[in-house]
Amino acid sequence: MSNESTPLPAAFETATRATGTLALRAVDYLRVSTEDQKKGYGVARQSRKTLRHIALKQWSHGGTYKDEGVSGSLEAADRGDLKRLMEDAQRTPRPFDIVVVPDARVIGRKGRAFWRWVWALEDIGVFVAVVADDYDNTTSEGRKKMRRDADYAETEWETIRDRTQGGLQEKAELTPAAHIGGRPPYGYRIADKGTPGSYLVIDEDEAKVIRHVYDLVVGEGLNLRKATIRLITDGVTARSGKTWTRDNLRDRVMSTPVLDGALVFRGKHAKTDANGSPIWGDSVRIELPRILTEEQSTELRRKVAETAKHSSGQRSFYPLSGRAVSLCGKTYAGISFSEREGARFYRCSGNSPKDPNQKSCGCSRIDANAFEKHVWKNVTEIASNSEKLQELAAEWIGMAAGDTTALVDRIASLDQQIEGMNASMAAVIVAAAKQSKSADAIEAATAVLSEELQQLQNLRDEAAEWLAELEESDQRARDLIALASMAKKSFADMAPEQQAAILSMLELKVTITGPVPTDRRGGVPCTVRAWYAANGRGIPAATLSDEEWAKVAPLLPEGRRGTVRRSVDAIFYKARTGKSWPCVLKETGASIQASKHFNAWTSDDTWSRVNSALSDVEQVPLPELQLLPSMVIEGRVDPSAMLNVEERSRTECR
Repeated sequence: MSNESTPLPAAFETATRATGTLALRAVDYLRVSTEDQKKGYGVARQSRKTLRHIALKQWSHGGTYKDEGVSGSLEAADRGDLKRLMEDAQRTPRPFDIVVVPDARVIGRKGRAFWRWVWALEDIGVFVAVVADDYDNTTSEGRKKMRRDADYAETEWETIRDRTQGGLQEKAELTPAAHIGGRPPYGYRIADKGTPGSYLVIDEDEAKVIRHVYDLVVGEGLNLRKATIRLITDGVTARSGKTWTRDNLRDRVMSTPVLDGALVFRGKHAKTDANGSPIWGDSVRIELPRILTEEQSTELRRKVAETAKHSSGQRSFYPLSGRAVSLCGKTYAGISFSEREGARFYRCSGNSPKDPNQKSCGCSRIDANAFEKHVWKNVTEIASNSEKLQELAAEWIGMAAGDTTALVDRIASLDQQIEGMNASMAAVIVAAAKQSKSADAIEAATAVLSEELQQLQNLRDEAAEWLAELEESDQRARDLIALASMAKKSFADMAPEQQAAILSMLELKVTITGPVPTDRRGGVPCTVRAWYAANGRGIPAATLSDEEWAKVAPLLPEGRRGTVRRSVDAIFYKARTGKSWPCVLKETGASIQASKHFNAWTSDDTWSRVNSALSDVEQVPLPELQLLPSMVIEGRVDPSAMLNVEERSRTECR
């Protein structure tokens, strides 16, 4: 919708002047759904109609906008070319005067989508022509026809939807083991497929696999991962023909139809009204023939729970698990190494594939502490900056402040039209009464006016609803200011669980765009760096000279062929660069003994004496390591929810 509303009378005067002096500049908008494409109805057929109509009207054709394979239930902002059309319509100078469509269904199946689109164009003085019924809204009669078509389209869609949903509800309630639609659950197939009375029966081949898994888990005590490997070894494949994965096996064998012999129609995912009641009908439990007995199902549940892998001890919390996308497209999850205190990392799920036949992706681990600190710093900076927060929230709010004025003007205009329509009806009734006409005659005389009045009232109610939505954005703006204040005070001290709640409400996503720096790909903390950090020592700036080596040689074992000296140079080089041992050994020519020498010399304090002996040598400080890859951090803001993060973190984070 535009920020400035053009009054309708002025807009139509513009059209009148245009048609009286020069041809209107027309563009056509074409749309076909995926279903229409399958039937062979493409935009070329629509284009012939619109171009012929434009020629008959003696308008000039300025271009075509088209969306192929797009549903008519989508709003304008969700259609590529229709969105571009609306943007072009607001350019100055405007490139066209009227938009031609083959029929009203191209605009939208729903009355609201239809009128939001037409209304937005009317506001800026652009008109719409519908070829099918040869009308446009440059005339009063054309506007009336368009309103009637919009109401009909909405009624037609709701009727089809009601009939379909009612039929599904009746089938679920009356047909034993009814198949409501979609793929059947694993272990079952569709009998009488393609008929109204289709139902589910046991698929013996798939049931055999389920019973085999039962024997492996209950009889042999295998967990689901080992059972998966056994199936792969035996050449047993999933329904798709692909090899089983542990998650796929779990979802199929441990499903409600398999374990309970039932499925629920309109269950927890059913669409509900404001009171939480299902809109299209009550939930129905559909009983299915059992593959496993109740006793077998109970035992299988117990064994799977027993054999599930449980890690011991206190688990670290990883607020970014599942929110970071790696270079291979998989997500990162937190992982700890209990043998190293404080060793926390994020590992790409592609590095531990659930399918034993699948190769590891090779993505490197990311240091968890550095990663979380970097992301949270960005979140805190944005949340503390009220201007930046407003910019980030603009897409979530999705409304322009100037729209309020346009809506207020629209409501005022509709109120005037409604008042005028009421006056006209009163005048007709008075005139008919003076002529002593019957009640039926009076009703007939006012029927058209009554229909127009109801349409105007519907438009007025819809405009009032949109205005209320806009006014709610004021409260969101106040919430943003409060959120910025809260961020400055408390974000720095938030526990990881509370951070996770904030990140969830931000819908935060981190996309890794580059590799982890090569010197830290292993993800294991550097013991050399840790020693220097703990002791506050500087590091010799370059490889030791013969004179400098002479100062420390008496403190160290002799070694063979310069092995000890190369180890010392390698340790200092590693401290200066922070590179991994494999890189250090390759670049310095030292052997693996360097790492062993360092561990031995730090344990008996030899390394401390070596550094003290070199205190007068030029030294450099411990460098800052580049632990993180390049990344993009994205999110959206719901400030009213984030202001209650402490309460939400207690109920939503696990």
